[in-house]
Amino acid sequence: MTFSKPHLFREGSHKVNPRLKDLCEECRGSASLTKERTAALAETSATGLLWGTSFPVIEFGISSGIDPRVFAFLRFAIAAPIMIAFARVYGKPLSAGLKMKSVWILGLLNAVGFLCQFLGQAYTAASVAALLVNLSVLIAAIGSAALLGEKFTGRKVVGTVLAVGGIFLLTTRGDFGQITRSQVTGDLFYLVSATSWGVYIIYNKRKTDERRWDPLGVASLTILSTAVFVAPVMLTLGPGELSLTQAEWGVILYTALLNTAIPFVLYQRGLRYLTATASSMLLMLEIVAAMGISILLLGELLDLASLVGAAAIISSIFLVSRVGGSGESLSIRSHGGLAGGDV
Repeated sequence: MTFSKPHLFREGSHKVNPRLKDLCEECRGSASLTKERTAALAETSATGLLWGTSFPVIEFGISSGIDPRVFAFLRFAIAAPIMIAFARVYGKPLSAGLKMKSVWILGLLNAVGFLCQFLGQAYTAASVAALLVNLSVLIAAIGSAALLGEKFTGRKVVGTVLAVGGIFLLTTRGDFGQITRSQVTGDLFYLVSATSWGVYIIYNKRKTDERRWDPLGVASLTILSTAVFVAPVMLTLGPGELSLTQAEWGVILYTALLNTAIPFVLYQRGLRYLTATASSMLLMLEIVAAMGISILLLGELLDLASLVGAAAIISSIFLVSRVGGSGESLSIRSHGGLAGGDV
């Protein structure tokens, strides 16, 4: 009795049929993307937590006598060489990136955001500041739908509403008077900061998709360009405002390493596999982290409104973590350095 050869094998060989092979490759690629996106969610969440610790640290530093302008400049002036040194150790080419207009635009947007944050904290209560600065979430979500073509699905709408409502409840305890009692000058600083960071998120996502940026390289150059744009404020200082105690240097070093160098690389890595909306909403973990530190170290207790707000933010994060995959914009993977040919 003669049996015909199975159609899955080629004549005279035991190789898998090309169509089946392509299907297997597609499955492996999908599994790989899922793994990378899970890692991106973790990296972006870690970024939010690390940035969340900066609120009480900055408040402590300014209250101890560090001038906000000195604080902002030294944070990036110290972080930049650390990040560039790591990039060079890992063989990341940086010289071409210095000629890229987009890197300097990111640095300018980042510098405006952080300068306004440091200056605004001298006028506005921390709870109101956190509410206003995280309006960048709305700016990024709306802008991403309009400019990046990201689908503003029902989950994103619900997640955005929950996030903004949660931020309000968590930071103001549902008291509208917190906003009306705040200083107008500080509010304006934080509104400018939120707008700048909202644009930063959108622009960074678009360029990450287009240019196949290396996370460590672009994060290092962004921090360097940020330091350059912040530097001119040092010309407005008097000689006595530059003296710092050992404890104050410790606070600045903390923000340079744990609030800047490490989280900026993690954020840039996560942005390759998440949409701008998903990334910006995950970063709201910084509010949860800031409040958690206040509870543990300052003895602050959460009331009912704050608990509801925290639950709303966590719920929005779960919603967002389930979007951004199939059918949405994902960055192109690259194992090289910064792509050239910037426009």
